[in-house]
Amino acid sequence: MKTHPVNVTYLVMGLVFLGISGSWALHAAGIVDTAQVRWLAPLMLVVAGVAGLVAFAARNLRSTHGDPSGTSYDVTTAPRV
Repeated sequence: MKTHPVNVTYLVMGLVFLGISGSWALHAAGIVDTAQVRWLAPLMLVVAGVAGLVAFAARNLRSTHGDPSGTSYDVTTAPRV
């Protein structure tokens, strides 16, 4: 079964948006105060960056490990034009 490749940019931006909305929700609920929100923003960016690096490394490892030419699709099943 062929899976859709992960778009690392969309993954990182989605995690950043989720972190921003999560820190807003925690602040609005009164769980964290303003001083703690200052630490949540950089922490959220670091977590999103690490997730992006892991996804990028996994994508490159998978594409070069399985096919020596670097392509990730099967030429025999590609549509003919």
